Amino acid sequence: MWHRNIFVCERHLKGKGYLILIGTHNEKHVPIVIVNVYSPCDSKSKWNLCEELVNIRKNERCKTWCMMGDFNAVKKADERKGLNIRRTNKRENIGFNNFIEKTEMIELPYVGRKYTWYRPNGNAKSRIDRIFVSCEWLDHWPGYRQYILDRQISDHCAIIIKNTQVDWGPKPFRCLHVWHTDIRFRDIVKQK
Repeated sequence: MWHRNIFVCERHLKGKGYLILIGTHNEKHVPIVIVNVYSPCDSKSKWNLCEELVNIRKNERCKTWCMMGDFNAVKKADERKGLNIRRTNKRENIGFNNFIEKTEMIELPYVGRKYTWYRPNGNAKSRIDRIFVSCEWLDHWPGYRQYILDRQISDHCAIIIKNTQVDWGPKPFRCLHVWHTDIRFRDIVKQK
């Protein structure tokens, strides 16, 4: 995205907990919006951020969105382990799921680890880092997955998105040699 021949940023929006780049994907000539989120931990600030992003999404002309980052929220209770039960409450789950629904975003399927954040001592872990895309994004880039990599320096795992659909060209014709002994074989292949 930092290569001008792939993405040209035309404008940006910056707020408390987000950075939005609005521009054009040059290879496909498609206007796109890329959102990087770093959500606060306290509930009030987190939901203010969510409402602000919902409003920006509704008012933005371009609907081809990719939103990623640390949302500091989980969709389901089993996405947190080892933390105080008060931190994993139903209201947070419902609020985060409502945010996803209001923005009309879809989480890319993930490959690798289930959790994306680990307490340094390993006693707690959560799936708070995610990548969401819009249906319009999937129209242009189907077959992408988010790959959750091993944790290195940070207490968060790096996540990359990659296309899993590869066009290898025409499939080679394969057959068993025994088929060549059948007299009808050549005619059947020519016919089909």
